[in-house]
Amino acid sequence: MKKENIEITPGSASEWYDLGVSLMRETRFGDAINAFNRAAELASCELDDIKKKSLASIGVIREIIGFVNKDLMNP
Repeated sequence: MKKENIEITPGSASEWYDLGVSLMRETRFGDAINAFNRAAELASCELDDIKKKSLASIGVIREIIGFVNKDLMNP
């Protein structure tokens, strides 16, 4: 069975964060950003660390997506 056919519905902020990490490793960046956003939304004061890590992970993905090697563009 392929992973795409499995429906995953995490409940807690930490589960959403773990899903985001897994999706990021699979280079499914759009889905990972959505999972990290959900983790940040669900994170309460006691889970502030998860919120910070989620937002930092979104920043990393945006850097990866926006990376341009300028040396390769200049012949």
